[in-house]
Amino acid sequence: MDLTLKEVKQYIRVDYTDDDELIELMMKATLDEMQELIPTFDPEHITSRQKILIFAYIKEMYDGRGNTTAQPDKIRYAVRSLLLKEMLR
Repeated sequence: MDLTLKEVKQYIRVDYTDDDELIELMMKATLDEMQELIPTFDPEHITSRQKILIFAYIKEMYDGRGNTTAQPDKIRYAVRSLLLKEMLR
């Protein structure tokens, strides 16, 4: 995989190990999602744009993990834009 826990933790600004298993689960779930949504997605050869998209997805999940209210428009515009571009490639 072209994505490391260290990189993700740096992006989401976590410098402790307490949530490593949770973050790794989020990484796997996000990669699964990318494979379903982006026809050309290859987890072994992640592009820079895809990596930023993955980081943003994980950050949204991590930051919102305690929310109990439904917020269907949770993903920010920039993330939606990146995802749409990747889906239409």
